[in-house]
Amino acid sequence: MKGRGRFGILRGCSGKKNERCGLLSLPDDVFVDILAKLPRLDLVALAMVSRRHRYVARSHKLWLMRYGKDSVSSYMYVYMHMYPDPSPRWFVFHPVQRRLKRVAHQSLCPPAPLEGSCFVTMDSGIYTIGGLMDGKPTSQVTFFDCINHKVHCVAPMKMARSGASACVVKDGKKRKIYVFGGCWDDVAADSSNWVEVYDIETRTWELLSVSTPKMPLKIKESMALDEKHVYAVDEDGVIFFFSTSKCKFWTCGVKEFNPVNKKDWRLIDRTLYCRGIRGRILWRSPSDLDWKVVKGLEELQHQHIIKFCPFNVDRMAILWSQGLELWFAEVSLERRWEDEELEVWGNIEWSGAVFSDSSFTAFNLLYADSIYV
Repeated sequence: MKGRGRFGILRGCSGKKNERCGLLSLPDDVFVDILAKLPRLDLVALAMVSRRHRYVARSHKLWLMRYGKDSVSSYMYVYMHMYPDPSPRWFVFHPVQRRLKRVAHQSLCPPAPLEGSCFVTMDSGIYTIGGLMDGKPTSQVTFFDCINHKVHCVAPMKMARSGASACVVKDGKKRKIYVFGGCWDDVAADSSNWVEVYDIETRTWELLSVSTPKMPLKIKESMALDEKHVYAVDEDGVIFFFSTSKCKFWTCGVKEFNPVNKKDWRLIDRTLYCRGIRGRILWRSPSDLDWKVVKGLEELQHQHIIKFCPFNVDRMAILWSQGLELWFAEVSLERRWEDEELEVWGNIEWSGAVFSDSSFTAFNLLYADSIYV
C-alpha cells in the first residue's frame, strides 16, 4: 500500500488486516494528512473513543504537521495551588464549555514548589524553574508538555534558585533559556554563577560569568527584545540591557517608577504590557518610561486582578478572584490615534466565572499563558 510505514507516528496503531476500516484503511500519508487538519477538540474526542488513534493524536510529529498547516488553536493553561492540596495543578481553559478543566497529567517528578518558581513558555509546553521547597531554594526544573499533558523532569540547574527571572532567547535556529539571579546565600553576589543558561537542544545547563554594573543584581522582570538582547528591570526599578553574545549587563541610568506595583510584564508586538494596581492594565514602548492605561476596561478596575497573559494573537486574558471563584475576561486590543497620541483600547469580548470548587479553602494562581496546540 502506498505510503505505508512512511510516518513513525503510526507505530502502535496497527491491527489485524480484517479489522482495518475507515481512516486506518487509508494510506499512511493520507490518513495523517487528514488528522493534521483536525482541530484539537476533535483529536481529543478521537483519542477518547479509539485506543488506536490515541497515540497518533498525542504525537509531537502530528502537532508539528498541524502547526505547519495552521490547524492549531490557542489554549490557555493555568497553574494553581488549591489548598489544602500538597502540590499545584495544571488546568486548561475549555473553549466551548468556557471552564477551566483539571489536567489529569502523568508525572514521575517530585512534589512541585508552592512559590518562588519562574516560568518559561515554549512552543509546546511550559518550564517550571526553581522555587521554594520546605523553605529552601531548589534547583528542580520540570516541563509540562501541553501536547500530551505530561510533566517531565528536566536536568536540574547547577544552582538552587528561588525568585529568579527567566526568558527564552532565540539565536537563529537555536533557543536557550536564560535564568537570572534567585540565589539566596552568600554566593548571590558572585557574578560567575548568577546567570545560568539551559540549552534546549543538548538539555544541559551552563553557568555564565557575566559583567554587571552592581552585585547583587536582583532582576524582577526580563524579556527578550531580539536574538541578542534581553530587557530587564531590577527590584529597585533600574532598567538594564543584557547582551547574550557579550555576557554583559549595562544600564543607561534610567529607572522604572514604583516597580513593585507593576507585575506580569509581557512584550507583545514590540509593546510592553503589565498588570498595574486597582485593576488597570498598562502599556508603553520599551524606549518610553511613561506607562499609559489601556482604555475601555474601566469595569475591571473594581476587580482584584491576579494574572494577565496573552490569550491569542490579538487578545489578552485577564483573570481575577471573586471569593473562591476564578473569573476570566477575554479582551481584544485596538490601537487608535486620538489628538495625535497613540492609545490602546481594550474591549471585553467575553467574561465569566471559569473555576469554583467548594472542596478547597483557597487557591493561589501561580502562572497562566496560552499555547497553540
